Amino acid sequence: MKNKLDIPSSFFFHLMKKMQKDKNIILLTADQGAWALTEFEKKLKKQYFNIGVSEQNMIGLAAGLAKEGKKVIVYAISPFVTQRCFEQIKVDLCITNIPVIIVGSGSTFTYAFHGPTHQAIEDIAVMRSLPNLNIINPCDNNSAKASVNIALKSKSPVYIKLDKGFFDDVYKSSKFNKGLKTIKKGKKITIFSTGFMTQRAIELVQNLKKEKLKVTLVDVFKLKPFDKNLAKKIISKANLVVTLEEQNILGGLGSIISEVIAENEIKVKLLKFASLKLHEKKLCLVW
Repeated sequence: MKNKLDIPSSFFFHLMKKMQKDKNIILLTADQGAWALTEFEKKLKKQYFNIGVSEQNMIGLAAGLAKEGKKVIVYAISPFVTQRCFEQIKVDLCITNIPVIIVGSGSTFTYAFHGPTHQAIEDIAVMRSLPNLNIINPCDNNSAKASVNIALKSKSPVYIKLDKGFFDDVYKSSKFNKGLKTIKKGKKITIFSTGFMTQRAIELVQNLKKEKLKVTLVDVFKLKPFDKNLAKKIISKANLVVTLEEQNILGGLGSIISEVIAENEIKVKLLKFASLKLHEKKLCLVW
């Protein structure tokens, strides 16, 4: 049964509980809507500030507040809070290693069909290039809650990519010790997926089981830092490795797994499935 809350709402309601207990936590938004934010306006007026359509300024403000000892979360839809603010994140947060939490919601095609200005399919590649920055991509409500706990404890900046939608829980709890987890155990085929695509990967594995193919499925909760040693052990047992992500084919999860394979000289076939694109008026997967 699908959750009654979507992934962003689960994230924000869990964050609210943390903020109610800790008055030092501040949430800044750039005139972005979310179901849960109306509750912040009612209950946390001294900790929640909508500063208007000024995402780049929001990053600078967050950096200043963090330097004064506040734990700051900034929120907007993914392309606005990452690519639009790239220079500010690089200079104001990452180079000086200031632990501000950057939350991008409605990532990629889960943010309806508003076009390329609102659909982030390059954000992982872009944000991976920045020093000191951690990247988390939850796949369900429990991992979204876990990302709140992990990010608030971080001493470095964190980017949390929240896909939009109502999904079944993949994880039974919100306790996470590692950045990737084997969800299904199979034999010679291993699929690595992240975020919303883990939900689709579960469906794929179930369909392949009907064809008598037992596939290993690994959810990548933390894209950076990436647990290369654990990934190496998993990849070394496979004959075929597949990556599934709703990103550009360059620089995302497929590239991360490619690096592990190349750096360790693992002899394995790799297929990378990435973002949807419009091709001859049809949406199709490219790899």
